[in-house]
Parts: sequence; C-alpha cells; structure tokens
Amino acid sequence: MNSKLQKAQAISSSMEIPGRKMEFEFDLDDIPKYWYGDDVFKSTFMNALSCLFPEGERMFMDAVRDNQHKISDPQLLQQIKGFIKQEAIHGHEHAQYNDYLKKWHYPIDKIMAFEKKEKVWMKKWLPRKHRLAVTCALEHFTAIMAHQVLTNPESTEGMHPQFKEMWRWHAIEETEHKAVAYDVYQQAVGSYWLRVLTMINVTILFCLRTSIIQAIFLWKDGQLFNPKVWWKGFRFYFLKPGLVPTIWRDYLDYFRRDFHPWMHDNRELLGEWEAEQQKYKTV
Repeated sequence: MNSKLQKAQAISSSMEIPGRKMEFEFDLDDIPKYWYGDDVFKSTFMNALSCLFPEGERMFMDAVRDNQHKISDPQLLQQIKGFIKQEAIHGHEHAQYNDYLKKWHYPIDKIMAFEKKEKVWMKKWLPRKHRLAVTCALEHFTAIMAHQVLTNPESTEGMHPQFKEMWRWHAIEETEHKAVAYDVYQQAVGSYWLRVLTMINVTILFCLRTSIIQAIFLWKDGQLFNPKVWWKGFRFYFLKPGLVPTIWRDYLDYFRRDFHPWMHDNRELLGEWEAEQQKYKTV
C-alpha cells in the first residue's frame, strides 16, 4: 500500500460526521426566477441538479444500509450513521427547494414521480453491490463539484445569497462525508472493475438526466432554442467558471486502482465554514 493511500485512509477514519439541522432564514418571495447571476442557463442547471437530490439521497442511504452488515469497523459504522443523517437532511431541504420551483410552473411533481419510480426499480432489480457502486460514483461527482463551490469564487459569483448559503452548506457536508460510501464499498465489495465501469455508466446517465430536466425547464420558459442561453451554457461548462476543465483531473483520479476520496485533502474548508459561525442544531 502506498503512502498516499495510507494517509488518505487515516484521514477518512478520523472524520467526525455530525448531522446538522440548518436554520436558513429564507424569504422565498425575495428570490428571483433566475437567481444565479440573472443567468437563465446557470439557474436552470442548478435547479435541475436539485431535482435529482431528494430521491438520489434516499437511494444513497439505502445502498449503504443494505451493505452495512458486512462492516465491523466501529468507526466506519459511526460514520455511516452520520452519513445517513446528513443525506436525509439534504433530501428534505432540496424537496422544499423543489417545491418552491413550482411557483414558476415547472412540472416538479411529474419529475419527482419519475425519479421515485426509477429508484424503486433500481432497488428491486439492481444487486446491492451495484447500487453501492452507483452511490460511490455519484458521491465522487458531488464531492468534486462541491470543492469548486467552496474554493472557486467564479462558481458562486452572482448567486442569490439565500441559495448560495444553502449550496455552500450542502457542499461542506458532501466534502465531510465524501469517503463513507467508498469505504463501505471497499470493505463490502472491493471490485475495481465494477467501480470504474459503473462510473462510466453513471457519468453518461447523470449528464443525460440533468440535461433532460434542464431542457424541460428551458422549454417551459420559452428559452430552449435561444442561442444566447446556449452560449452562456458553453461558457459555464468550458470557460467561466469552466466546470468541466476544473473538475476533470479530479474526476479521472477515480479510475486509479489506488484511489481514495481523501487523497483530495481539503479538510481546511470545513474549519473555515464553521468559523463563519453557522446557525444549526446538531441532530
């Protein structure tokens, strides 16, 4: 075992993962439709991501629970409890966020119903080790995107303060628990090929799913065929903040045999966020 992997595993085993019930002071009537820099593309992209979270978080929790019986490490078992608490709260907060989107006549209920049916199908037909591999892949996506939210000022430039606060909190907790599902996978399953082939499949489906939901929002807004919107989308993905090039190297690290999420050591971000005197209740 190389020293980088050993260090990452040591960091992972030292992590405390508290459940936090945030005290957001939202005034939803104060939030404009295009709350992300008055940008149609960026706002609908983030709204589409939010639509994936409530059922996605439930799937993550189920996948980890269904493999928990193979874990004997008491520290990891404790981290699993924290992971489940955090993901449950994330799902709740994003469900409320998504309900707010109905204000603009987006078909949120239909999207949520489809997401729920898909996750029920996955639980029925996909073996638990495969659902855990899916969870690991998506947790890697959320972790590397969260890092950009927390470190790249351009990635949150122009966000409405209330939504920015929520996305930063979500990013912090995704960073905090980014290795839990992976550590469970390594102990309960361990297959390298299942892990990386699942990531390829998840990458395609995650991008496709997000794009379809965003396209629905753009169509509802009469913006789907607006070339200015798609130019802004190109800028968002490749120029400023350049989502694809900024996460690309971290994304590819997942395909290393000796990969571990805490090889990307960004624990200092957790302390910086706490130092801002956040308002929450530990649960």
